[in-house]
Amino acid sequence: MGEILLSRYDVFKKSMEVAEGAEAKTHITTNLNAYELETHYGGRIRSRLREMFNLISFDHSSADKRKQHKC
Repeated sequence: MGEILLSRYDVFKKSMEVAEGAEAKTHITTNLNAYELETHYGGRIRSRLREMFNLISFDHSSADKRKQHKC
C-alpha cells in the first residue's frame, strides 16, 4: 500500500500544478488508527495521507455503514 500511496501522491501533486479540480480521485478505507498506520507504514506515508485525504472517522460503537445486500 505504501508504494501505491507514494505514486498517487506524485499524481496528486502534479495535478494540483496543472489545473485545479483535475486531481485523481483515490479512496481508502482502513480499520487502523493514525498511530497504527504510522507504525506499519512509517511517518512519510502518514504525512502523505494527511495531505491527500479527508478523514472520516467513526466511533467503535457506531452502526455498520456497509450496504446490506438483499438476497
